[in-house]
Amino acid sequence: MTYTIPTEKKKTIDWVNSLSLSEDVYNDIYKVIYPAQSITLPAPKSVDPHRWVAACHYDEAFVVCIPEGRLMTSHCYVVTPDNIRLSDLELTDPGYEKMTLPEPEYYRETVASLFWGWNFPNPVSHGTHTVFGHWFFDILPRIHLLENSGIAIDKYVLPKLTYAFQFESLKLLGIPLRKVIQVDKTDFHLTAKKLIVAAVPLIIGKCPPWASYYIAEKMKYSRKIHKQKGYERIYITREDASARYVVNEDEVLRYLKTKGFRKIVLTPMSTEEKIEVFSSAKVIVAPFGSGSINVAFCEPGASLIELSPVSFVDNYFWKLCCHAGMDYYELLCKVEPKAHVGADNIIVDLGKLDHYMRLNGIIDAN
Repeated sequence: MTYTIPTEKKKTIDWVNSLSLSEDVYNDIYKVIYPAQSITLPAPKSVDPHRWVAACHYDEAFVVCIPEGRLMTSHCYVVTPDNIRLSDLELTDPGYEKMTLPEPEYYRETVASLFWGWNFPNPVSHGTHTVFGHWFFDILPRIHLLENSGIAIDKYVLPKLTYAFQFESLKLLGIPLRKVIQVDKTDFHLTAKKLIVAAVPLIIGKCPPWASYYIAEKMKYSRKIHKQKGYERIYITREDASARYVVNEDEVLRYLKTKGFRKIVLTPMSTEEKIEVFSSAKVIVAPFGSGSINVAFCEPGASLIELSPVSFVDNYFWKLCCHAGMDYYELLCKVEPKAHVGADNIIVDLGKLDHYMRLNGIIDAN
């Protein structure tokens, strides 16, 4: 028998409310871990105009338990027993809408889906889970919601794991690989006796505070961290990236080295090494990119000067800095345009960089 992907969608809360459940059963099916909240975060300490508002809203963070729930396609669409897709737990891909799937593999266990986003397993696994930033703040924090639900999980569903940071972070968070079901085909189809799915941080409000606190607590504060001398001032290079690198990086580095900065290439470093380096840093200069996710491991009072392309706006790292008690500076940079949105290479104005560092006391004003 083959199956097609259902077209009807509902938000999770709307589907639960449509079931006319008793209060006890309702609370077993839908658990609110963090209520909705609105907060105001400190504005960037920048000379450039602020490009976003300080007020941030976050929807409630929930966990839903779906008896006989299904996961469909490698994107892991969440489907209820009455054949409804839960729209706030998926990232839709129109290319998959007419796909036919085989009979689902049945698990007589409690299975939790940790994944959200795109997942293209062949010929080489790539997708949302392979992006360092999304992995750490749109996927891993869902473990925290599951833990706080009190539901015992037998298996976890994730895309095929290929990168060292994926294995290292799961180990640090206490998820053994023997309990992980890895999705390695596009026509993935699973039914579980109980399917457990947590809210997606990006959907309920980009970078909610609880997600940042969880990552920092589990990976840094609950462990013994050895701070490293010589990493008080660091520059994060994207020299090994295919896009959004600093065009005039040689000039930038010559300037920064006179101010005691050290160049860091993050790609070959282990997760534990990154935690130690960022825990040791007092001032970080970095072009916009996933590497700045590691500011979650900085000490309160540290500073990030983000070299931001003027053609692309994203407040992710400002939020992370605020949650970590750091000072955040956005330095807007001209770009070398590329076809793909957000991929423009960055051109840094050295005079402006020097002005930022002096004005904000990172180096002494003369």
